[in-house]
Amino acid sequence: PFHALQLVFFKLFGVSLLTIKAPAILLSIISSIAIFFLLKRWFKPSVAILSMLTMITTAQFLFIGQSATPAILYVFYAALILLFATLTLQKAKITWLWRILLAITVTTSLLTPYFWYINLGLLFVALLHPHPRYYLISRKYRRRWLIPFLLFCLATGAVAYLCLKSDTLRSNLLGFGALNFNIVSNLKVLFYSYLRIEPSVVDGQITPIMDFSALILIFLGLAKSFQNRASARSSMIWSWLFLALILIIFDPQLTAIIIVPLFILLAVGIETLMNEWYKLFPKNPYARGTGLVFISALIIVMVLGGSFRYVDGYQHYPLAAREFNSDLSLLKKKLSADKEATLLVSEAELPIYKALIKHNAKNLRIVDSIPSGIRQPLYISRAARQHAPKASLKKLYLSSILVNSRSENGDRFYLYTSSEK
Repeated sequence: PFHALQLVFFKLFGVSLLTIKAPAILLSIISSIAIFFLLKRWFKPSVAILSMLTMITTAQFLFIGQSATPAILYVFYAALILLFATLTLQKAKITWLWRILLAITVTTSLLTPYFWYINLGLLFVALLHPHPRYYLISRKYRRRWLIPFLLFCLATGAVAYLCLKSDTLRSNLLGFGALNFNIVSNLKVLFYSYLRIEPSVVDGQITPIMDFSALILIFLGLAKSFQNRASARSSMIWSWLFLALILIIFDPQLTAIIIVPLFILLAVGIETLMNEWYKLFPKNPYARGTGLVFISALIIVMVLGGSFRYVDGYQHYPLAAREFNSDLSLLKKKLSADKEATLLVSEAELPIYKALIKHNAKNLRIVDSIPSGIRQPLYISRAARQHAPKASLKKLYLSSILVNSRSENGDRFYLYTSSEK
């Protein structure tokens, strides 16, 4: 689904840094809205607003929301599944629509690796808990689930058929091949990702990926939800958390799958903090108001800290800055002045430039080696030039070097013309 959405943006607007990131940005906005309405259903408006502000400004959420990778789907599907399930169980207006949307979302999520495992686990927990079990299988509600169930069966059958036809798709969706059973190494990565104070970069993200103040509130919410573990809400949180923890222990790159339950625990922590303060002053409105001001100030500091940490960190922290580049924009700007050009890039860079030629730069041609004679400008990327034969390069005339604003590895493309020119 993510790549299909990305293709739509390419078809409509061409290939650029914005259209590459647009699907992740759009899905992160939808996820934020879904999480907000979910929090409004579960918490007081003040708690929902404060939690939402904290969530959308955490460095991890901002990073995933513009990373141009399918990782945002873990947040997107988790938010929608929980929202539609909540609306269904709470018997909100047009419940029939929420049931159908829940079935569609669950089925679509099966096209994302490991979601079959999460969905099976949540269904098992729902059948164990009295309230969801009654709403799912009691005779009173069976008819109402008929259409969603048929839609789910048809769509799941289609996914199963595709998996039978394609070994690669089946392997990717099951995800077993991506698991790493070096538990000690994985736990070390998770420690770096969440608890190590000294900043570093893991899988392109600046760590720790969450502020320690947010982690403290999450642990407070964890303790409170354990006290109320008999409730449907706490059962869902603990179940998702347990299932996600098992996954990230074997694949630490899947931290996105645990984001939504952590944000819900953050909201529980904020709610607990406010309630404990109000218990100290049950009849003093001034003290209660003062507590709300202090908690709001804490949230504002977390919001500003998360925003500045993301903006400044990924621009000025050298280890993080090296993970990203603006080569595509740099080349497109230069190509606009050329009628025709040839491009030589490394194998890792090839997919994005093939997409550029297909949707934008019809005047560009990709080659897999340095041609013996060139009649049009030849652009060679920095990565490709490092492995190019020096003898072939000496036969060409270096016309110019395309550079970016970085102090290190700023030479991104080398423009060659014939030595006879």
